[in-house]
Amino acid sequence: MNSHLLNGRYRILTVLNTEEVTQTYLVEDTSLPNSKFVLKQLRPPSNNPQTLKILRHLFVSKATTLQQLGQEHNQIQKLIDYFEEKEEFYIVQEYIPGNPLTEEVLQGKPLREDQVISLLLEILEILVFVHVRGVIHRNIKPANIIRRQSDSKLVLVDFGVVKEVILTSVGNSEYLPNEQSQGNPKYNSDIYALGIVAIAAIMGLQANDISRLKNQKNQLTGEIIWRNKTTEISRKLTNILNKMVRLNYRKRYQYATEVLENLKELTNYEYNKQNQKKLWLILSGIAGCITLGVGTWFFQSPKPVNTAQKLYQQGVNKYEAGKFQEAVEDFTQAIQLDSQNVLAYNRRGDTFYRLGDYQKAQADSSQAILLNPQDANAYYDRGFSLYELGKYKEAIADYTQAIKLDAKNPFFYYGRGLTRIKLKDNKGAIGDFSKAIAVKPDYSEAYLQRGILRRRLKLRQAAIQDFDAVIGINPSDAKAYYQRGLTQVANQQKDAAIKDYTNAISINPKYIEAYLNRGDIYSDQGEQLEATEDYNKVLQINPKFTPAYIHRGLHRFSFGDYKGAIEDYNQALELNSKDAAAYNNRGNAYLEMGNKKAANQDYSQAIAINSNYALAYYNRGIVRAKMGNKKGAIADLKKSAKLFQQKREKDSYKDALKEIANLQNSATVKTTRATSAKREKN
Repeated sequence: MNSHLLNGRYRILTVLNTEEVTQTYLVEDTSLPNSKFVLKQLRPPSNNPQTLKILRHLFVSKATTLQQLGQEHNQIQKLIDYFEEKEEFYIVQEYIPGNPLTEEVLQGKPLREDQVISLLLEILEILVFVHVRGVIHRNIKPANIIRRQSDSKLVLVDFGVVKEVILTSVGNSEYLPNEQSQGNPKYNSDIYALGIVAIAAIMGLQANDISRLKNQKNQLTGEIIWRNKTTEISRKLTNILNKMVRLNYRKRYQYATEVLENLKELTNYEYNKQNQKKLWLILSGIAGCITLGVGTWFFQSPKPVNTAQKLYQQGVNKYEAGKFQEAVEDFTQAIQLDSQNVLAYNRRGDTFYRLGDYQKAQADSSQAILLNPQDANAYYDRGFSLYELGKYKEAIADYTQAIKLDAKNPFFYYGRGLTRIKLKDNKGAIGDFSKAIAVKPDYSEAYLQRGILRRRLKLRQAAIQDFDAVIGINPSDAKAYYQRGLTQVANQQKDAAIKDYTNAISINPKYIEAYLNRGDIYSDQGEQLEATEDYNKVLQINPKFTPAYIHRGLHRFSFGDYKGAIEDYNQALELNSKDAAAYNNRGNAYLEMGNKKAANQDYSQAIAINSNYALAYYNRGIVRAKMGNKKGAIADLKKSAKLFQQKREKDSYKDALKEIANLQNSATVKTTRATSAKREKN
């Protein structure tokens, strides 16, 4: 392999590391004499063309993001090049002369508290930069933090953001929090990993001690127990580290800035405490001419933390814990103390949105915009509030302004796309979802919404491609399987639809819509037992789900169990006495049992609830004909024909015209041929 130049220029010098689907090499660029770079080879798990297409888009997107990070920050390893060759992906990165942090920690010798704080401060400053740009490192560990030889600064290397294109999970399990192991990394997953590094450093652990450390847990809370009598560490730093490594990510620090603030408060406190001690020694040596009152003037307590900022942070913590009303109170107090606090207005607006108070959410976003007209996120937030208030044109104006301020934010296009659907601007909506995907190729929600819209527009093959893309990005997305199943049904691919619904159910065993639709296919195929099981499962999950009674009633009707069907329609009407479809379908069952009077009453009730109910008019026309009311029958059938025509239901329209002709041409009503009543699912 050494004789082969990768991408026509990179020659392998030595193998640095080999893993299951990745290999790392030290290479030279033959066009740059005496150059050294780190090259990573990523082998996709499948050579399926559709999978490769999705992975290719993701790879380019992630590599571009990482390349930009390295260009913008001096303490992030630079990505020099990326390419694909023979269906394998490669990234070429800067080679950094220096020593990994493993040579400072994991050596069995504890670091001093001030040394650990210094490490944390420097790494957190880099993480703040990374997280603000929407990137999670995913692979924080001592081996991926290099002490650069040229200036002794720490450099972050080996981001997992590119490798996760190929792998479902990246990172060493010893440093990985639960949510990342489950494929759901958060920004504070990096904080957890860094906390483990800091604990290892302060305790003087060796590499093989880390896994044992994570197993030392409180039996009740599951939290790591690490501090002991021999660990020389202040209570304040202990509390910070404990919060960094909380088991539940919601109880952990949410942002790197929060950890930085607490560490800086700690260092300021320790600095002031040391200065006080020095002053006391000086003062104690001065003759008694200095009184205690004068002495205490020197010993004022450290400057208190800004109260408004503290309240804001409390509000953020409560928001993250789902305590929205309490969070509103904290943000309100922060605003009262600092009326220019844009962040507090933004956060309170978001909290009001979560509480469903869209008017107040809109007002707060408007105030944030007033204070900072360049705040793209405030326009975005206000757009969603306006959307919920039904002010779609105003919402689109806000999303458009957000895009003007930040054209690279995919969420702005996504929000505008959802709003354009409400205004029936389907072409514009598809364009916005497509733009969101172009900016963020792994944006599964944008693919999903574009697929749903394409399905509704009968662009079924394109819709299936979108759902395929979602599943390629996240094979555990139950909604994508369900939506693809709906599209397969429209394409008359019922077996494929059953497979998709089954996949959706295996991912989400309480997915009642998937059970319901799978039951309908089984019913259409005459698989009586399987259909019944699916309808029963829906009602087991939610006994008050009216459509399940309607669908099971239709299924029972289909194999002649009219009494069972009526029982189901009765149940549906107990839950919702205004369900026109239940009345219509119960009328059909009564008609089949020969009870024309009851059938007529039910059809009439359905029409009373919905005066444009074409099926009910049609069915009442049929039963009136059977009851000898020719004039009433013709009137109902004409009404149904008109409604069918308006709804462009050609077959039903033709049926109605045929029945009218039969009645008009017959000598007596008795000669009218028997006609099946029409039924409806809801």
